[in-house]
Amino acid sequence: MTDRKDDTQVQGEVGFVHLHVHSSYSLLEGAIQVGALAKLAAGDGQPAMALTDTNNLFGALEFSEKLASSGIQPIAGVQLSVDFADEDTGGRKPVQSVTPHVVLLATSEAGYGNLMKLVTEACLAAAGGSPVASVEHLSAYHADIIALTGG
Repeated sequence: MTDRKDDTQVQGEVGFVHLHVHSSYSLLEGAIQVGALAKLAAGDGQPAMALTDTNNLFGALEFSEKLASSGIQPIAGVQLSVDFADEDTGGRKPVQSVTPHVVLLATSEAGYGNLMKLVTEACLAAAGGSPVASVEHLSAYHADIIALTGG
């Protein structure tokens, strides 16, 4: 027989952890500075927080340094636009199409390296437009990454 904790007990011990936070590095989407995020997380007693800016990792280093110095576990992540190649090519396209996205969280240094590869590929493929990663690259660089698809 194992001593398995239920979800309520684990939540009580760990506390709340934001896994999808945008900062001012999410251009035109977020306004909060990374330093303010660290203060707010510390004030809430959060043990960890994930920074998931849209299609970039610009704030990852600053975020990691500021949260770690506040005693909070930083989690590197990104909200990445992905072309799942499931769009119907026949008929007219909508004037404003929304590219689906997934939130990706690195679980290790190797996972962070894979995030960098995915974001780089998305930006290089943009060719003047919005960064979009291919599903093939997402499949190739998925090791040590957790994907959140609920949002």
